[in-house]
Amino acid sequence: MAISRTRRILPPLWGLLLLVLLNPGLGHSEEFLRFESLNGALDTWKAFQTNMNDHGILLETVNTLDVLSNVSGGIHQKTAVVGDLDLLLTVDTEKLISGWQGGTLFVYGLGTYGDDPSKHVGDIQAVSGIAAPNTWKLFEAWYQQNLFERFSLLAGLYDVTSEFDVMASSSELFVNSSFGTGAEFATSGKIGPSTFPATSLGIRGQAIVNDNLMVRAVLADGVPGNPNNPHGTHIQLSEDDGLFGTMELAYYKFRKGDILAGKSRRLTFRRVGRSAPLEYEAKVALGLWGYTTSLDHLSKVESSGSPSKQHGTYGLYGLAEYDVYHEQGDNDQELTLFGRAGMADPRVNRFSQYYGGGLVYRGLFPGRNFDQTGIGVAAAVNGKYYKRSQRKAGQSADNAEITLEVTHSIYVNRNIFIQPDVQYVMNPGTVPGRKNALVLGVRLEFNLNWFNPQRIS
Repeated sequence: MAISRTRRILPPLWGLLLLVLLNPGLGHSEEFLRFESLNGALDTWKAFQTNMNDHGILLETVNTLDVLSNVSGGIHQKTAVVGDLDLLLTVDTEKLISGWQGGTLFVYGLGTYGDDPSKHVGDIQAVSGIAAPNTWKLFEAWYQQNLFERFSLLAGLYDVTSEFDVMASSSELFVNSSFGTGAEFATSGKIGPSTFPATSLGIRGQAIVNDNLMVRAVLADGVPGNPNNPHGTHIQLSEDDGLFGTMELAYYKFRKGDILAGKSRRLTFRRVGRSAPLEYEAKVALGLWGYTTSLDHLSKVESSGSPSKQHGTYGLYGLAEYDVYHEQGDNDQELTLFGRAGMADPRVNRFSQYYGGGLVYRGLFPGRNFDQTGIGVAAAVNGKYYKRSQRKAGQSADNAEITLEVTHSIYVNRNIFIQPDVQYVMNPGTVPGRKNALVLGVRLEFNLNWFNPQRIS
């Protein structure tokens, strides 16, 4: 699940045009037009950055690169390089237009490139969570409106797992895809829910029940993108797609104040949430999801020999993460434990169960307070109907694919991260006889906030 980006990123003049169109007077600034010297140009650029920031316009680029080598086992002993380029524009309407309170406009362009390392490993859970067909696309484009301080509505092209079925401790660190979204959920339906690398139109509502409790729900197209063409942006609404919906109840224990403390900020990327600065010590969530889409039964067939159809499917998950230890005198250095379990209807979904968990330590080494070290295990379990279908086809399947990952993210500065990574995949693809795979590699992340004058430190 990745993106191909090999072109140089030019200064984001289109962001300036947006600001000038909405505020025509800004285009006549003498400081902005004065490029008599290099220093003048730099001063003008900094003034422009500040102006955009002050008007609630954020433009970010994030380029993530995974270099992963399957050194033993699996299918091939080969190295793959896969990348993901994100272009993120966030507009805070309250800052941009006087009187338009509580609105957020978000546009997310995605480019994926490179070679999928899972082709060499032969695994299903994906040793790289950014691997995808090489393409450029509009990944998200939505508008959110906050209402009465406790409610928000969001509509548009939407990544469901940016807010549902997500644990900050694991999803922001680990390289393997299953630590972002559980395998039974990620592979559900025809091609999975509306999430990376293909999204669909949806409507999401969210409410704050009390100072620690949130409830959120979403309804989206049942088949995101075009299953027959993974390249480019496809928004197709068909009766055969059916609908996808999920609901989640989440409890938070917050570090400072309560859920209403402070002013909402606009988060981009990170796939953590879009409505509140959720700096929490603990999270426990329960989710239920389902499709109305007609799906092929995994083992039943009609008299004609074609698979029997089942109308709809369902699943549920539970997750928890908790900061169990803080170093004395420094709350930023901490140990977090996380765990997740999920199940899916085994009649139409290959994986009927998923179990995962691990730990993340921030600031393990002296003087390296922003580094993170993680150890995690993820197990995707084949359902009985899938194994039955394999036997009917004269094949067999192991019970589960299990991946162990050890990773360490090195903070260079706020723009650069270097992350050595080791994964050991047991029963890759649940194919009997396929040897366990050892994958060694590194993740590189480069990010830039174009309109933040103090973006490098």
